[in-house]
Amino acid sequence: MNSSHILFSTPARIEDTSAKRTPMSTSHIDGKGLWASWTRNFTSPELALLDLFDNAIDATLHDGFNGKIQVYQDPPLNDQGRSDGIILRNNCCRPIPKLATVLTVFGSEKRADQIGENGVGVKQACAALSDLSLIISKNKENKFSIGLLYKDLQSSAGCFIPSFNFENGDTLFEEVKHLAAQNAHFEAAMRHYGGEDIQDGVNRLIRHLQDMYESNEEREFLVILHRVLQRGHGGGVKAIMNNLAERLPKTYLHIPENFKVSVDSKTLKFKYWEEKLLELHKFTLKIDPHHSFKIAEDWHYPNHGHYVCLYLGFDGDRCKLENDNKASLLIYSRQSGRLVRQIEDARGQLGVTSGGTDFAQGLTVILDDLNGNLPLTPTKQDIAFGQQATGKIHEMNLMSWIGAFTHLYYTHFLEIYGTKGDLRREVLSHEDNMVYDPIALNDGKFSSFEELIFKLAKGKIRCANRKKAKWTLGKDSVRKFHKPAPALPVKKALLTTSSPKPVKRKAMKTVGKAPKKRTLPDREVKSSSFVEIDDDEFHQNRTVNEGPSEESNDFKLKLREMQLDSVQKKYQESNSRLKEQLKENQLLKKKLETGASFTDHDNNNKSEENEMLRVQLAQAQEELRLCKEKAEFKKKQYLENSRRMVQDLKSKYAELEGTNENLNFKLQSAEVEKETLATQLEMMNGGNLSDQSQMVQIQKLQEEKREALETIHSLREMIGSNNSHVSDYNGDEGLRMELAALQNKYHEQQVELQRIQNDNTKLRDYSRNLQSTYESLKSMSGL
Repeated sequence: MNSSHILFSTPARIEDTSAKRTPMSTSHIDGKGLWASWTRNFTSPELALLDLFDNAIDATLHDGFNGKIQVYQDPPLNDQGRSDGIILRNNCCRPIPKLATVLTVFGSEKRADQIGENGVGVKQACAALSDLSLIISKNKENKFSIGLLYKDLQSSAGCFIPSFNFENGDTLFEEVKHLAAQNAHFEAAMRHYGGEDIQDGVNRLIRHLQDMYESNEEREFLVILHRVLQRGHGGGVKAIMNNLAERLPKTYLHIPENFKVSVDSKTLKFKYWEEKLLELHKFTLKIDPHHSFKIAEDWHYPNHGHYVCLYLGFDGDRCKLENDNKASLLIYSRQSGRLVRQIEDARGQLGVTSGGTDFAQGLTVILDDLNGNLPLTPTKQDIAFGQQATGKIHEMNLMSWIGAFTHLYYTHFLEIYGTKGDLRREVLSHEDNMVYDPIALNDGKFSSFEELIFKLAKGKIRCANRKKAKWTLGKDSVRKFHKPAPALPVKKALLTTSSPKPVKRKAMKTVGKAPKKRTLPDREVKSSSFVEIDDDEFHQNRTVNEGPSEESNDFKLKLREMQLDSVQKKYQESNSRLKEQLKENQLLKKKLETGASFTDHDNNNKSEENEMLRVQLAQAQEELRLCKEKAEFKKKQYLENSRRMVQDLKSKYAELEGTNENLNFKLQSAEVEKETLATQLEMMNGGNLSDQSQMVQIQKLQEEKREALETIHSLREMIGSNNSHVSDYNGDEGLRMELAALQNKYHEQQVELQRIQNDNTKLRDYSRNLQSTYESLKSMSGL
């Protein structure tokens, strides 16, 4: 297992022939002070165990390797003992360095993509958990090493962490017993491990060694934490492991399925957020760590930077908590996806509205720094931007881009549901809608937004085309919201819950002056019973008549009660009708969704068929083009060959014509010479032949004549052969046949080309029919 530590000087080996053991010497560092500082680096035992878990992850998380990590209680030696220790055991992909190297303080062999830093991981985690930790490593061929992290071995003069190597696994147990009897440091550790009994401590250690020796794993690493210190924890070892089992799935994002992790015999699954978040969306961002987005020209897409993945969703468990008006930000780093920072309410850091219930409702933001470009603290519990020269710019750019996508995501769903209350109710409605065994974050295709354009607004990054951006629904975002139901048209009369407004009456005019006394005419005084009333009596009677009576008030109250009852009945009837209408709408919605799914399926099938036909049509067109090019090429080739043959024949014919003329000229010359010789012979035959010299001359002439005749005969044969060759070339039947064959092949190519064009026309007609069928289906589905 690779680990990170500081260099120590190594002492001379202990004189022992039974085993090769190399304990480390005392360093120049104050051992007690260093140990005390290690115990203060973790706020809880679970965090220290997570640090040890990081080292196990680094040793096992490799492509193609089936990693295995086990966390369980250290069993006591007998039934009377108590189980107060914890064991962490893992297999390893690569050879484990010697423990003298692993346990070296402030020296690290870790790579940049691993989690541990600064060479203090194993030591400080073990010191924070226990006063005595036993480290055991196993390599190939059963080569074992044992290291001791024991508080009582430390002194102000130096830090002492001994280790012992055992090369022969067959004699391992005897060598351990012999070492306990010979080495004072090992004896002290075994005494503490055995509860003041050296033999019990040795037997407990041998039991673990035997288990590792009989294991099928070639390489293993085991950490025994004896008597775990429960600082600020009152639940015991069992409670610590339960909390660890609860925190591990949330702490690591990218643990593959072939990686087996068990805590207290309980197998863990690392798909915490995949099962928990609603409307899970994924974005990929490029962050510039050196140039501020406020002044950089390429701020929208930096030329230089590192990539991070951003996941957003709504957490229903957080949403149902009272007064949880927060947007949680979790930052994960490195290959394993280790949680390095968690901000309960990150709205201020992200530059979004941080008051009230804005950007709440269980909003969860997850940042995955897969390549480990964010600087970490040694304990991996936070990000250390201060380690970088441009750390402030790096942090500002990172938080601004996260805030931009958070604003886009939250505003999108808030506009769909209208109010924050409706959005919260939608989140809470999916509390029981759980998903089991979803696809991992690394492998899934989740919902997202595409074709985004960003702008700078008041020093913040915001999406400029939020309403026009393309919203793509991912098939692996399985926990989705329900679409809000459209508002139903309801008559106003059904929604009226108050009594009708009374008609206003005009106020009576009051007269300030006293009324005049009424007097009847003389003719009416006698027959009338009218009595004259003075002003005081008139006003008194008027006041009494104008006041309301009790009977009229009771009647009006009963009338109002009757009106209220009728209104309530109408309201109840309207509510029942509305509920029935809502049920009908739900049924119609389900039918429409079912029809839409079938229509989408049919459309997908039709689109696939159309795509296949388009591919076939393209292939046919390509074959037609190739055939045309091939036919044209052969035609040109045949015509070129024919022209060359005709030119060759013409040149040969011209050569033969010239040769024939030369032969005719020679023949004529031979004929003249023949006549000359014949004349001379006749003259000699008619003269005197007695002279011997004449006889000789005659014989010569006769021989010359014979030679001339032979020459003439040969010349005639040559002329005849030339004439025959010329006639053969003039009437060469082979040439005519070859030309005829060329014409026939060209005609066949034209016929084949016409056939391919006809097939192409048929394919086009079939494609048009399919397109019209698809348009008709699409229009029907729209209806």
